Amino acid sequence: MNVRFGAFEVDLEGRRLLKRGIPITLREQSFQVLAALMERPGEVVTREELRQRLWSSDTFVDFEVALNSAVSRLRDALGDSANSPSVIETIPKRGYRFVVPIAKRPAVAVMPFLNQTAEANDDYFSDGLADELIRVLSRIDGLRVTARSVAFRFKGQRWDARQVGRELGVEAVLEGSVWRSGDRIRITVNLVGVKDGFNLWAQRFDGNMGDLFGIQDQVCAAVAEVLHVHLAVQVREKRPSDMNAYVQYLKGAHLLKKRRPDDVRRAFEYFQEAIRLDPGFAEPYYGAAMFYNVSAAYGALPPRSALPQAEELLSKGLALDENSTRLYSTLGMLRVFQWRWAEAEQAYQRAISLEPTNAFPHMAYPILCSFLSRHDEALLHASKAVELEPLDLMTNFRLLQANYYSRRYDEAVRTGRIAIELTPDSPYTCFYLALSLAALGLKDEAWSMANKGRKLNDGLPLGEGYFGYVAGALGHTAEARGLIGELQGRRQRDYSPALPIAWTYLGLRETTSALEWLETTLAEREPFLGSAMVFPAYDAIRDQARFMRLTRKLKLSTRLWTPIEKAHN
Repeated sequence: MNVRFGAFEVDLEGRRLLKRGIPITLREQSFQVLAALMERPGEVVTREELRQRLWSSDTFVDFEVALNSAVSRLRDALGDSANSPSVIETIPKRGYRFVVPIAKRPAVAVMPFLNQTAEANDDYFSDGLADELIRVLSRIDGLRVTARSVAFRFKGQRWDARQVGRELGVEAVLEGSVWRSGDRIRITVNLVGVKDGFNLWAQRFDGNMGDLFGIQDQVCAAVAEVLHVHLAVQVREKRPSDMNAYVQYLKGAHLLKKRRPDDVRRAFEYFQEAIRLDPGFAEPYYGAAMFYNVSAAYGALPPRSALPQAEELLSKGLALDENSTRLYSTLGMLRVFQWRWAEAEQAYQRAISLEPTNAFPHMAYPILCSFLSRHDEALLHASKAVELEPLDLMTNFRLLQANYYSRRYDEAVRTGRIAIELTPDSPYTCFYLALSLAALGLKDEAWSMANKGRKLNDGLPLGEGYFGYVAGALGHTAEARGLIGELQGRRQRDYSPALPIAWTYLGLRETTSALEWLETTLAEREPFLGSAMVFPAYDAIRDQARFMRLTRKLKLSTRLWTPIEKAHN
């Protein structure tokens, strides 16, 4: 989203200020001030609001001096004056006001479409249609679209367009229904004005499955026209030639969002079928590759066999569509798990540049930033992901994880509690909240949360490792030793990663055994060994030569890790 005023243009997603098309260097805090003021033109933004936005509660800084400096640098960049302001006005003892008029962007919420097909299982189709409309409309410059996770909390409820619109802060609500029988489809769409509840536009489409993408294009064009938004020419997307393949893809995507291991496995089967039916359709390759990435990370499959499978799928997918945000985001994840840091950076940057308002790359990118100790960047993108999808399981988890890795434990607990409230059945949210609580000395709550996570974990090795570390660190020695025996037994029967055993030994402070298992982990190229520089579990062995040799082989420098002030602990 770019906003223009006078000779200036602000790229809010790319975080750039330009004057007559030429970029102007502006520090991050000054840009944050500018973004905050532009969000509420003509209104006073208080100094306290800016403090909360720019600095976390556990950051120690001379706030008055730092904010004055940020505003001063911003004024210099804009050629503005505090004495006779033309852009930013100082409100004494209160804050600042952006005095340049900015046209308000119209906003629309795409609600879950009603499934009128006899089969309740066809929700994947009606949900997939709404998802695609959200994604395409979100790419229209000048239009705000309510996040999917926010709109979809109304799914299955009776709601009034005017009430929902006011609650979501939008001018219009797009609602509809889908009926499908074999190859025939009927899609009814209404764009409802929030102010008076009248239809701004409505249409019924009757056709075949092959007409689906044309219908989507017509709906998006109509929304743009009614809301007076210019519909720019988009990069033409590669669409499937076989609609049955698209149906299988929708089924897989529907299950993948649930993130549960059984659902991810079933999603993989649908993605495989979609590829079989239409090898030239790019998007299912990302879903199938995600299965291998996630299975290797969680310890369900050996990385030496799983990650090459993901590599092959992504290579084929990107050869078909070099403009797929999902494929590049998944490639970034793969490169992180392969410890190919520079290539991971390139993939994530490409994904974000393709769709700056897509939460997926912003959600995935922080793990690379965290592993490389770039904590401010990790938190920036994790926060952006939550801003784009505030109720999503993974965006909220990633913000918790980024705070934990940066050792902002108070903030990790705060965001972790929010994440648990939103998605109480997420085991890894439980584990990272347990780790954060333990770091703050809240042992009983940490132990309770770790046990809750284990019950939800379905025995996946990575989660068992987090549980084992917490058990050892909190003094539950019998549970930790019992887990080590269980995990070693698994390795004798079948593949099971070594890293969870190493973590459990670290919790027990048995560093020699931990280092031995870490060397096995390195030999087996386990993905989450990449957290070596930021996972606090490794603090007990950071100064040991064996650990330093290990990090060098990961192409991580021990200089990357910087102890955080005790105030964060």
